Amino acid sequence: MADPAPKSFTEQLAFQQLGENSWTTLHPPQRMGNALPIAYGGYALAVACKAACLSVPKGYHLYSFLGNYLGPASTDRPLRAVARTIRQTRTFATRQVQVSQIQDDGTPRVCLSATADFQAPEQGSVLVYSRPPSRQYAHHVGLPSTLDAAAQLLQAGKISAAQHAAFAAAFAVAAGLFTSRPCPEGVFAQNLSGLAKALPHSQDALPLSARTTADWFRSATPLDTSAEHLAALAFYADGALSFCPLSFSHLYLDDSAACSSLDFALRVFGPVDVGEWLLREISTSVGGEGRTFSECWIWDEQGRAVACMSQQSIMRVLPGKGKL
Repeated sequence: MADPAPKSFTEQLAFQQLGENSWTTLHPPQRMGNALPIAYGGYALAVACKAACLSVPKGYHLYSFLGNYLGPASTDRPLRAVARTIRQTRTFATRQVQVSQIQDDGTPRVCLSATADFQAPEQGSVLVYSRPPSRQYAHHVGLPSTLDAAAQLLQAGKISAAQHAAFAAAFAVAAGLFTSRPCPEGVFAQNLSGLAKALPHSQDALPLSARTTADWFRSATPLDTSAEHLAALAFYADGALSFCPLSFSHLYLDDSAACSSLDFALRVFGPVDVGEWLLREISTSVGGEGRTFSECWIWDEQGRAVACMSQQSIMRVLPGKGKL
């Protein structure tokens, strides 16, 4: 059976309330490139983030969202989220959130557990500053979309028709949720996010920990609430962190026995409008012990850092092979 037509982010993350601080999505997660009926981890992350935001009083703003992926979610059933109050003061609010799916026998299977911290607005800031991107990237004006950039690689003879078709199929749902434009200075724009792993890229001479990729993105459809903006931010920030070390190294998912995120730490530094263009830069810092540590930073068009996502991920060696 063919996958259903992609839904907008608001429709995909639509909630039905089950009880106090308890919700279920109206739709199962849509498949995004995985050959198995396993959901992209950003779905569970976005559901948990939205639930946490809905559980706090008006006027509290998310600044820290930390947790663990406990198992893959399935694409054949909705996600449930339950938020529990850990702290509620005039200044801070803390929520513990679990995302699960109800199994055929009626028991819940937990996919993700997270802690979300919120703060009421302060009177001001002693210092206002943020770090810039690690290198200069092209502005989004005039850049091709992710799918158009892939078509250009095909037209230039740098990738095969089969590679282009595989990438376009894997990216179809994401393209309906977000408008994205890869920066030509980044690795992903040059090697089809790593799928064309034999292609050289302009950062080959750099050590792995100094290589980066970047893209501009915004929601493809309007988002109505702050909770939806933050959920969309969490969804997008989750992307590619588990496999970027492979893609930066002329390897891809088939070069690892397992490659998926284990934990996450999303830090939000101020108001976020995912309806406006945002710049994301991805890098990786450490690999070893069967794990990698990677992160992305996100800036608005004025150069203000609005968020950072870091993750440790499993990267298991294929049987019969040494270290990658």
